[in-house]
Amino acid sequence: MKMKHLLTTIVAIGFAFTGAQAQTEAQVTLKAPQEKIMSKEDKAAAKAKKETDLLEAFKTAGVTEDEQQKVRTIMDESSAFGKALKADASLSEEEKTAKSKEYGKAKDARLKELLGAEKYKAFKDVQKAQKEAAKAN
Repeated sequence: MKMKHLLTTIVAIGFAFTGAQAQTEAQVTLKAPQEKIMSKEDKAAAKAKKETDLLEAFKTAGVTEDEQQKVRTIMDESSAFGKALKADASLSEEEKTAKSKEYGKAKDARLKELLGAEKYKAFKDVQKAQKEAAKAN
């Protein structure tokens, strides 16, 4: 009789643990999308940081005012393309990824043509360092 009682208790604890674990995972799943929501202040701070980083990259690479305006135009076009691509429900995620990579290569070619090989490399190196620094934080 004691063995039967012990086995029943172990099974009950197993079910309780499994149920508690499932609830914890469900709560984590529900919280994930909420963490992406940024306040207006956070968005403004992120935008200001992006602008500061861009200006630093321009300065470090020695990009002229005229080149800066052209680079901004290319980046704005890229952003608009990305938003349109994201909103296109007719494409699968794989197709969106492929189109995004293709467009990214074309954008990089335009930037390299505009800035020249040296400035382009310096500009991309600064952007890469900034991205790594942001990940570290």
